[in-house]
Formats: sequence, C-alpha cells, structure tokens
Amino acid sequence: MKTRLSLLCALLISIPAGASTFTFEGTATSLDDNALYRERHEVTGRCISDQWQPEVQQVEYVRTENTDPFASKTLTYRESLLRPEVDFRQPEFNERLVVSQADDKLTTDWSMEDEEGQRASIPVTRKTVVDTGFDHFIRANWRALTKGEAVPFSMVAPTRGKSYDFVAEPASEPLDGADYSFRIRPEGMVLRMLVDPIRLGYNRDGFLTRYAGLGNIRRNKDENHIVTISYRVIEAPDCSLLPADQ
Repeated sequence: MKTRLSLLCALLISIPAGASTFTFEGTATSLDDNALYRERHEVTGRCISDQWQPEVQQVEYVRTENTDPFASKTLTYRESLLRPEVDFRQPEFNERLVVSQADDKLTTDWSMEDEEGQRASIPVTRKTVVDTGFDHFIRANWRALTKGEAVPFSMVAPTRGKSYDFVAEPASEPLDGADYSFRIRPEGMVLRMLVDPIRLGYNRDGFLTRYAGLGNIRRNKDENHIVTISYRVIEAPDCSLLPADQ
C-alpha cells in the first residue's frame, strides 16, 4: 500500500500545474469533394488564468486508406502564439521546412527534392503570423471580428522567405456548421489577383471547425492541394480557447 501511494505521489508531482491536453482531427477533401487525407492534432499545454496556452503541437497527416502518416509537423510555441516554431516534413517530396525565431527575426529553412535549399531572415512585428498562428490571431481579435471589423496582419510565406500583408475580416457567406465565418485575404492589389482568400469557420467557443483554401500538403512538386478541412474536437482542454477579454 505504501509503495502504491509513493508511486501515485511521484506521478502527481511529475504533472505540471495546470497541464492540459487538446486533441482534434480534420478531414480534408478536394474541390470535387473527394477525400484526400486526415490530420491528427495533439496539443500539450496548460491553463493560465483560465485560458488555454499551447506549448507543443504534433500533427500527423494520414491518407484515408492508411494509418501510417505520410507527412508530419511539430509546432513549438516559445515566443508567441502567433509565431510558433515549425518543423514540417513531407518525405514523398523530400521536403522539409523549419521556421525558428531569435529575438526580433525569424529564420526560414526550406528544401525539396532537387531544388536548391533556401534560407531567409524575416523581421518580426507584433502582428507577424506564422503557420497555425493565424488561428490564434483570430481568437486574439475575436471581439473585433465578431463585431464586423477587419484586422490587418502580416503572414509569413516560408517557402518564399518573405512576409505579406493580409487582412482578417468577417465573411459574407457563412460556412456550413460554423457559428462565425471569417476570411483572410491579401491586402495588396497584385497579390489579391494571384491568391484566393482563405475561408474559416468557428464555433462559439472559438474552435476552428472549417478551413477552405490552399493547404500545405502537396498535390505535386509544383502546387499544393486546395482543400476544405472539417475539424472536430476529440478531447477539449480544461479551460477556454478564447481570451477572457474576448
């Protein structure tokens, strides 16, 4: 009995105060509604002042007919929720993308098959967004967006080694199953002609339920899939996704 109590005490001590887990999955379909792949997300973090704060997010990409991942991504939230460090691997194309941050600069390293590797340094502002940081940006500006306002930000395009000006705003057409629909679009006229807006659906709790637009999984060497991803929660965190002031 004493041994069991000692093991239990050791286990409880090893669990950080406020530690929590958030798991969810997404199903990606093509423009013609064919199933492409599934995303499995496992996020470890903690509840701070009753708000969920992610620390590490592991993502596995799995074909619909298989259980083994064909691509993976690790996101580490060190400096900011808007700018996670990224390690993305897509072995089918021998592709790897790494985004790291030191002080006020981001470093991007990208390589793929026989392409020459690219490395770039990108200045950071308080509105610079990397990868899944767009999701946290939406929640950080929840009140403004749900009131109909548009919010500017800068999105990093890591394979180009640059950042571009974007705007998050309410969407005029609702997405199926979403309580709130938003979109993010390029702000510059030239880029707006080349890049279609990404449409986002959220529920009232601030969870991303639908993503429609350009994905990060390759269709071939030259282009990525354009997808609609439907997300569902498997295990919710023990606290709110939305900041208290939202």
